[in-house]
Amino acid sequence: MSQPTAAAAAQISVELAPKRLNLSFIVSSIVAVKPNHHLKPRDPETLDRLAKEVASRQFSAAQIASRQQEIYQQTLMLSRAMDGPNFTRVGRDDLVRMVQMIDQHFFDGKILPTATAEGLSFGFSSRMTRVAGKLVTHYSDGQSQGRRTFELVLSSTLLFQTFEQDVNRPVEVTGRLCRDRLEAMQRVAEHEFTHLVEMLIWNSGNCNEARFQSIARRHFDHRDFRHDLITQRERAVRKFDIRVGDQVRFTHQGHVLVGRVNRITRRATVLVEHPKGEPFSDGGRYVRYYVPLERLAKKQT
Repeated sequence: MSQPTAAAAAQISVELAPKRLNLSFIVSSIVAVKPNHHLKPRDPETLDRLAKEVASRQFSAAQIASRQQEIYQQTLMLSRAMDGPNFTRVGRDDLVRMVQMIDQHFFDGKILPTATAEGLSFGFSSRMTRVAGKLVTHYSDGQSQGRRTFELVLSSTLLFQTFEQDVNRPVEVTGRLCRDRLEAMQRVAEHEFTHLVEMLIWNSGNCNEARFQSIARRHFDHRDFRHDLITQRERAVRKFDIRVGDQVRFTHQGHVLVGRVNRITRRATVLVEHPKGEPFSDGGRYVRYYVPLERLAKKQT
């Protein structure tokens, strides 16, 4: 096989430009919600009152479905970016508006003001390639009983590569079958909002435990805590028949290189042997190449 030039070999990380995607999204940075100065941060009486309300509230399946449909329709109608249920653009304001409606319809609009009194931000991340969403609690002084802020983030990568024609299969999120990208986004947002409720009120939480699942079931009719959006690994297998550990070939600067797939995220990390490469635990030296999946060809054995 052709060897890369010495200059290329000395560069441990080599990035190949991906093809232009026909999907775009408005994500830029995380957006913070303005703090509510009328509420005392982490007020024990407020949190105790919310705990009692959350623990006792119960919606019927019909009530849940009706309110979720209203949020779905309003999100689509009020968006300046979405062009349909399988939108190709989405704004941070769409996520903020959706979460505000979730709070209003299911929690009487009491969760977000209490959370923003401490600090709350929303956003999308293209770097999240395995999890559909996350709720992060930041403790500024490192103490769990100290000052804290919350960050609710959804994966734009998983949302945009789900409901594409190249990998077409039923998609379940929180145990609910999703018909389109907007429904998937809504289920993930509800799941992460449940995390926010738990962390805000009890300063602890786990979606694998009874309290979380009870809140999610009574408010959103969630039947499971897992997300089944299409990951890049699944897409690599289904569309390109490429897995971690496979030998592949690709072209870089006119050279045909052969290497081993070491990792699959937004792109495949391919390790190509070279005497000037980075030493690895197997005793070999390799240069890392970050290659779009569509530019790889599986080496035939």
